[in-house]
Amino acid sequence: MVRAHTHGDDIRWLNLLKQLIAAESRAGHTRQAARLRELLSEAKDADFSKTGARRPIQLARPPRDLADVLDIRYSEISLGELVLPSGLRANVQRVLDEQRMSGRLAEHGLRARRRLLLHGPPGCGKTMAAYALAGELKLPLARVRLEVLFNRYLGETAATLTDIFQHIGRVRAVYLFDEFDALGKHRGDEFDVGEAKRVVGTFLQLLDADESDSLIVAATNIGGALDHALLRRFDDVLEFPPPDSEGLTTLLRRLLRSVPLDDAAVGNLVREAHGLSFAQVRAAVDNARKAAILADQEYPAYDEIRTELMSRTREGSL
Repeated sequence: MVRAHTHGDDIRWLNLLKQLIAAESRAGHTRQAARLRELLSEAKDADFSKTGARRPIQLARPPRDLADVLDIRYSEISLGELVLPSGLRANVQRVLDEQRMSGRLAEHGLRARRRLLLHGPPGCGKTMAAYALAGELKLPLARVRLEVLFNRYLGETAATLTDIFQHIGRVRAVYLFDEFDALGKHRGDEFDVGEAKRVVGTFLQLLDADESDSLIVAATNIGGALDHALLRRFDDVLEFPPPDSEGLTTLLRRLLRSVPLDDAAVGNLVREAHGLSFAQVRAAVDNARKAAILADQEYPAYDEIRTELMSRTREGSL
C-alpha cells in the first residue's frame, strides 16, 4: 500500500485497502474494519473531481536499463472508435467493467480480468484494442518491444523479462506484448533453441507470480500456434476476426463521412474491400485523401478511393 501511494497509483491503493477491509472483517476485527471503511469513504471523496472523473495515473518513464524495450505513452482512443463484432465488443467491455469495479470484486475475494490474449489476422484491431483499454482506463500504455528484447538482449532475455515484470508490479499500466508469437510459439518446434525454451519458462513463472493491478495484453497473429501452457495463463483469449461486410461498411462510412456517397457507392466500395483488413482499408482511404489534397480537391473522388482499394486487393492476391 505504501508503494502504491508513493507512486501515485490511487486505484491500486484503494484496491489494497478494500482487500485489507475484507480480511479484517473475516478475522472478526469489526472495529478495525469499520475504521478502515471510514478511511475508504474519505479517500473516495478526495480522489474524484466535481465531475466524478478520476485523474489519470502519471506517465512514468521506463528505467534507464529498459528504455529500449518499453515504449510508454498515453492513449486517447476509446472503445467506441473500434469496429468490432458485437460479441467481441461485449467481451472487451466486460474487461473494462471489471477493472472499473475491481474494488467491489476485491471485497468478495475476486479479481478483475487483467491478463488478455488477443489473436487474429494482422490489421484487425488487436493493437488498437490495447490502446482503447488504456484510453478508457486512463492508464499509460507500455508496449514491450519483443523484437528488441530478442535481438539486442540475446542471452539476457530471461533476465530482462524479469526486470520488465518488476516494472509491471511497480507502475500500473496496460502492458502490450505485441507480436507475442515471437515469444510464445510451440516450445517443441523443431527450430526451437534452448534460449527460447528458457524464455518461455521464465515468462510462465513471472506471469504466475504477478499479483499486480496492471493489465497484461498479449497480441499475436497466430493464436493456434501458441503453447497451450501459455494459453492457460490468460483470463480471456479473444479472437479478432477479419472484417465482414458489416464491419467494412461501418468503417468506410466513418472514414468517408465527409464525402457525398450514396448507399450504392458505399456498397460497391465494400465489395472492392472484401478480403482486406481494417488497417489496409484505412491506408487506402488515407492515400485517396492525400491525392485529393494535392489536387486541391475538397474530398477524394469515388474512383480514386476504389482504385486504392483495388490495388491493395491485387497486392494481397499476389
